[in-house]
Amino acid sequence: MYYRRKIISKLISAAAAVLIAAQSLCFAASADMGGVCTATALNVRSGAGASYSRVGMIYENDTVTIIGKAYDPSGALWYKIRYKNGSGTTVTGYASAYYIDEQGEIPDNNSSDSSGASDKDFESYMKKQGFPESYKPYLRQMHKEHPNWVFTAQKTGLDWYDVLDEECVVGRNLVHGTALASWKSCEQGAYDVNTGTWYGLDGYWVSASKEIIAYYLDPRNFINDDYIFMFENQSYNSKVQTASGVDAILSGTFMSGGYTAPDTGKYYTYTQTFMDAAERSGVSPYHLASRCRNEQGVYGAPQSLGTVKGYENYFNFFDIQAYATSTMTAAEMGCKFAKTVNATYLLPWTNQYKSIVGGSIYLGNGYISKQQDTLYLQKFDVIDGGNGLYYHQYMTCVFGQANEALEMKNAYSDEVMASAIEFKIPVYDNMPDSLYSKPTSYGDNNNLLKRLDVLPAGKDDILTNFNRYKSEFDLTVDENTDYVMISAIPYSSQAKPQGAGKIMLDYGLNKIDIKVTAASGSVRTYTLNITRKGDGSLKTGDVNGDKVIDVRDALTVMNYVSGKKKLTAAQLKRADVNSSGSVDVLDALKIMQYVSGKIKKL
Repeated sequence: MYYRRKIISKLISAAAAVLIAAQSLCFAASADMGGVCTATALNVRSGAGASYSRVGMIYENDTVTIIGKAYDPSGALWYKIRYKNGSGTTVTGYASAYYIDEQGEIPDNNSSDSSGASDKDFESYMKKQGFPESYKPYLRQMHKEHPNWVFTAQKTGLDWYDVLDEECVVGRNLVHGTALASWKSCEQGAYDVNTGTWYGLDGYWVSASKEIIAYYLDPRNFINDDYIFMFENQSYNSKVQTASGVDAILSGTFMSGGYTAPDTGKYYTYTQTFMDAAERSGVSPYHLASRCRNEQGVYGAPQSLGTVKGYENYFNFFDIQAYATSTMTAAEMGCKFAKTVNATYLLPWTNQYKSIVGGSIYLGNGYISKQQDTLYLQKFDVIDGGNGLYYHQYMTCVFGQANEALEMKNAYSDEVMASAIEFKIPVYDNMPDSLYSKPTSYGDNNNLLKRLDVLPAGKDDILTNFNRYKSEFDLTVDENTDYVMISAIPYSSQAKPQGAGKIMLDYGLNKIDIKVTAASGSVRTYTLNITRKGDGSLKTGDVNGDKVIDVRDALTVMNYVSGKKKLTAAQLKRADVNSSGSVDVLDALKIMQYVSGKIKKL
């Protein structure tokens, strides 16, 4: 299902601001730690990063208390510290962790959370769940702030890098055409290298880059107070999800009041419609309301207002089957689906009530019942609930689930936030220890090579099957080839290749990496597997290569000197036993002296 391409610019701007604010993920340590400053003088700042204002200064060997940790947008670790300055005033701020030596925990014999569960109990719980170490700092902070929340490790059994490759298939994840160039893919089918432009895959949307996909795919980036709701179990819970919560989600939108069904003349409120939809579908009304708000925008789109030309008074609030084709807009395709007949989903959707309730049943049957019961799993299909993997993804906008998660969080009252909400957080095999950061560069990801030439001495290019999208190439050269000249020419003048030039070759396999860095900083590696024939273990004097030095090697040299035989460059190198730079009768004589025992080595 494609994310709404005609979302209003005001909503896009607000979403972008929220996402940028989420770049710095902050978490507290499970226990206060002592620390010592190792720098001659070190700035203490108001936030995690050198761009924040200075609130103080500490000096070499000053002691501090480490009360939390945070990563700045570049991924560098900062400590949140507390200390007393020269006047005795307590200062709290952030300092680079690189210049602070941890000195161990400061004991707190009474450490426990408000629910009575100790830090030690929570540590044991995380271990039993199987959360990796890199998840734990964020979970500790969430547990500290919300002791009643339940965190479940959802073990996918999938390799992280395999999942990332699948999600990078062109068309599965999109960003708006106005997004940063570093957010947009330059892979085959996504980008025209000749014109330097991106293909529109759904109106103004283009294929997302591997770097931005990795950021949103990495669950650790969203275990924080704003975005953790993308992991919330989306099943309907009448004790937690109320009409007042739905009111809060719909407030300020075209759905904040009511409507009259055009076909029956009946009046409904949108809030009650979503509550009815939740009861019939088993899906959270908060999830349903926030999803419709995200899909249709603050003022409503034609498919939710019943004004699509040719499909007047047909509605599709969830944009089901709404994708653009060569002949129809996404709104028209959505209304074409709304016009079909299926009593299970209350189709055709000839009024708002039927569209919202029927669409909710469709969502419940199509996703919640397929074990895709969180926003994250509906965006990234990494749990096989009977319909395979990767293909059954509700939206293609790579950050749609983050927007909806924030809507969910903002809808919740204090009472709801204090309840035992369950969060199912995916865990992958072979995950990297460090988090993926959000791309911030205005430069593009064009790290493609236009040409990659491999030239053995005095010969033409032997890499005849070069493909700019292929990453590895196998080549074979003869034993006489001591080196090759490699030339790498990128499409973009801003891309920088490394590893080309004159490359000496050993006998056997030589792996040569040519790395191309795009303007955005993303790196593509082309690997050349060049096999040089011959056996580098052959000794000087073994001219014929039979691994025995005898009279036949001397005869081979004499035949070469007399013009009766040609030798390869490798043979000539082994035949020059006196290192004169040429092969002559003196070399044959020295080999005979070695064979007869008159000299001990060549």
